Amino acid sequence: MSPDLHRQANTATVLRTLAEHGPASLANLRKLTRLSRPTLEAILGDLASAHLVAQSEPGPARRDVKAGRPARNYLINPDAGFVVGVDVGRHKILVAVADLTGAVRSQERTEVSPKVSGPELLDLVQQTMIIAAARVPVRLDQLYGVAVGVPGAVDGSGRITRSVVVPQWSGHDIGRVLGDWAGVPIIVRNDANLAVLAEQRLGAARLCRDVIYILAGRRTRAAFMINGTVLTGRHGEAGEIGSVPELFFDTPEILLGDQHADSERVTGVFAAARLGDPDSTTRVRRFSAELARSIRFLITVLDPEMVVIGGGLAAAADQFIPDVVDDLGPAARGTPVVGSELGDAAVALGGIHQALLQAAARDPMIAAVVPP
Repeated sequence: MSPDLHRQANTATVLRTLAEHGPASLANLRKLTRLSRPTLEAILGDLASAHLVAQSEPGPARRDVKAGRPARNYLINPDAGFVVGVDVGRHKILVAVADLTGAVRSQERTEVSPKVSGPELLDLVQQTMIIAAARVPVRLDQLYGVAVGVPGAVDGSGRITRSVVVPQWSGHDIGRVLGDWAGVPIIVRNDANLAVLAEQRLGAARLCRDVIYILAGRRTRAAFMINGTVLTGRHGEAGEIGSVPELFFDTPEILLGDQHADSERVTGVFAAARLGDPDSTTRVRRFSAELARSIRFLITVLDPEMVVIGGGLAAAADQFIPDVVDDLGPAARGTPVVGSELGDAAVALGGIHQALLQAAARDPMIAAVVPP
């Protein structure tokens, strides 16, 4: 190995150690990395100059330790760089800014009127990103990566091939448009696919590698993770179960008999059922039966470790999941069906992780910090 490659490998080892073990003194780093003191001092000096590593002030001296200068700790600099995850829905936009450790540093939510056009929705996304980034603060063109989750099928190039929720975006490369505006590469993914990524890393499906994620809202969509990999399909349409006539059901129609009912009326049915209204309870039960029908088919085909239900109706999951499980019966094969632990933040959090992976693919130093 050439000296340069050897130095790069040692530098990556130091960064990975700090990312995995947290703040560490020079002495602890020597034990963890088995690198010499001069080598560590040189690497840490370079990383400090690059603002990737910072030093924390030593804590108060302990009485049981001999007098002397307390050791400083080294840590990944939380301000070294930032990424953004964006959730674009028909009724809300959520933008989350995180540092390179994945810690969320800023969030901004914008409510969206159902009457907003596709171009107007794009303007709202831009405004929400500006506000969220300014709170950190960081300029958009300084971001290491941005991932945007959208409702609809997204092909391998990032183009939205079909979106029933935002039809005016169909056929357009929204990532390129936003990237040209922000001055930073932006990737676009299906929202449910980002959500299952977040649930598997941070939420209800931790430690699972085979997961079905149900994004339950006005339209029910799904995402599939098999052996730790999110399946998108050749045309990016994996999980678009609303396009399958045998699995399709219209949530407003089921709950209210009105496919044009707004989200407030839909959630109102669950609120009334929680208070014991018999008619609303019957409507929720009917919704549970339809959802169970779709989940039964997916469990039979994919045989997952877990099914996670999230999306706009996640807050009411405790009202319908028991009925879903009852309806599944033996068809569940013992598969747990649980509510999301991340709620409506799942898509944005999945976007953060996708953006971190994007940054890691371009920069080996970032790759040493970001878990695979």
